[in-house]
Amino acid sequence: MLEGVRVVEVAMFAPDALGMHLADLGAEVIKVEAPGLGDPARLLGRSFRGEPPATRRWNRGKLSITLDLHTPDGVAVFRDLVAGADAVIEGMRPGALARRGLGYEDLLAHNPRLVFASISGWGQEGPYRDLGSHGLAFDAYAGLAPARRVDDRPARPAGHVWQGLEAAPLYGALAVVSGILRARANGRPCCIEVSQADASAVWNGWQLAHAAAVAAHGPDPRDPDARELVDALESSAEGGGQTGKKDLPGIDVRYQYYATSDGTVLLMATETRFWENFCRAVDRDDLFERWPGRPHTDHDYGNEALRTELAAIFSTRTTAEWIEFFVTNNVPGAPVHDARSANADPHFAMRDLWLDPELHGVRILGSPLRVDGRMATSNRAAPGADADGEHVLRNVLGYDDARIASLREGHVLGGKS
Repeated sequence: MLEGVRVVEVAMFAPDALGMHLADLGAEVIKVEAPGLGDPARLLGRSFRGEPPATRRWNRGKLSITLDLHTPDGVAVFRDLVAGADAVIEGMRPGALARRGLGYEDLLAHNPRLVFASISGWGQEGPYRDLGSHGLAFDAYAGLAPARRVDDRPARPAGHVWQGLEAAPLYGALAVVSGILRARANGRPCCIEVSQADASAVWNGWQLAHAAAVAAHGPDPRDPDARELVDALESSAEGGGQTGKKDLPGIDVRYQYYATSDGTVLLMATETRFWENFCRAVDRDDLFERWPGRPHTDHDYGNEALRTELAAIFSTRTTAEWIEFFVTNNVPGAPVHDARSANADPHFAMRDLWLDPELHGVRILGSPLRVDGRMATSNRAAPGADADGEHVLRNVLGYDDARIASLREGHVLGGKS
């Protein structure tokens, strides 16, 4: 389907899936990795026959080349690749390629009809733009992964399937294909942005929209069961789950929910550098010296002594203060919300995913995609049944009055008789 399409990808971890979807459809995806380790996702999880299952999945169908983009020659080779490509995927923190002189505006000089897609955790703008996060963080932020109680403390949900992480690459792949179609038709380039956090929020859109409506107007008396349904879903998400040694989310320590002075926060300090950043920034070098852990993906399961220390530390600040701390000190994490509190989050407000309530009849969330800085969404409200039937028959298919009348007489069509 996409034979003849060439894509250059510079991505790590789950954003690799955007290129995966394009490769699945036949595109030639050239993955550019740094010399040495390359994509650090190659250390994600237990290796099987030399490669973890995650990167076997995310990088299937691709070609790989290692280039040092910190060198002039590496940059020159990259530009040559881009000159013959249809699209570039940037799957890192915002602005990573621009800092190397390889951002969208830079690359247009080498390919004036380029489709440039940036997929990141939190997007190009907003107070969480530079917050290092992955996996569960985006669902926690969007109210898709509320905390449960384990031994009277907040804990990660058990059995949760990450949603924003998987959804964002799908949105991105759709946008890239759309951009390539337009570029081939009229030569116009475009810059696409998709955020995993936005994707999580959109996938939880009905609960966020309902919570916003109830907050603004109170419960709808015509729909008394709606709030009960939402409460039941939230209760089911918060409750239950195994405890004990088999409950790995519950006994996780360095990738875990912690109670703050006014809510809950997710700590994700499973890599040595992030764990050290955290310990030094809270003036607790002793924690790092006592439990330095392994270099990569060390969750420190079951370390109750450390959990007790961390619980005491996190209780001293508000959630907002901890997020500011994470950003300032380069510590991965995220706020943990339900649908109500997600609506009040400053990053959610900055991202402005709401559509016009006058047009749509109620506040609903649009697309997480942004094209050339604007939300990629239709300005048409959802139609009623057969609202556009006449238009489609006459203007799309070119049917005349006699043909339409014949179809109606044969009960082929709905709408007017």
